[in-house]
This record gives sequence, structure tokens and C-alpha cells, in this order.
Amino acid sequence: MNDWIALAYLTAAVVVLLSLLFSLLRVFKGPTPVERVLAAQLMGTAGVSVLLLLNMGLKRANLPVPGLIDVALVFAVLAGVAGVAFVFRGWEWKPLADTKEEGGDGADA
Repeated sequence: MNDWIALAYLTAAVVVLLSLLFSLLRVFKGPTPVERVLAAQLMGTAGVSVLLLLNMGLKRANLPVPGLIDVALVFAVLAGVAGVAFVFRGWEWKPLADTKEEGGDGADA
């Protein structure tokens, strides 16, 4: 019974790994920077889930790999930091005071 459960975990890890590869295509091909940032966030989430699924599958198959959960936690933190860095580097901030000078009253912002 544990063999089937381990196989299910490892199959799910492969499926999530395929979604990670498709998101890599979106990072390179994305028409807008927003789509590229979202694809990069998806890659971080998918990387964490692949590591966690591999940990559970290998543990069920009696082949535990110590440290996979720790690496997944580091990936989760790095994915969050990378998302914030992408936003701060690529986002064009427009202060609210500039919109008032352009003739708008700022109420629709």
C-alpha cells in the first residue's frame, strides 16, 4: 500500500515540475512584465511544492532524504523576496501628488 502512495506523491511532483517548466517559458516569452513576475512567483511556489512532494514520496518509499523540508523553506523565503524585488525594480511608481497637477482632482485614483 505504501508503494502506491509513494508513487502518487512522486507522480504529483513530476506534474508540478512540468508546470514549473511551462512557467519558465512564460518568464522568457511573457508579453508584459506583470506576467513575467507572476510566472516567477509560480516558479517559487512550484519549487517548494515539488520539494515537499518529493520529501513525502521518498519518506513513504523508505528512502528519506534529510533536509528537503529545510530547502523548501529557504525557497519559500527566497520566492517572497524575489517577488518584492521584482515589484520594486520594475514597477513605475506615480505619486498621488503628480496626478493632481495633471488636472485631475485625485478622487478617481
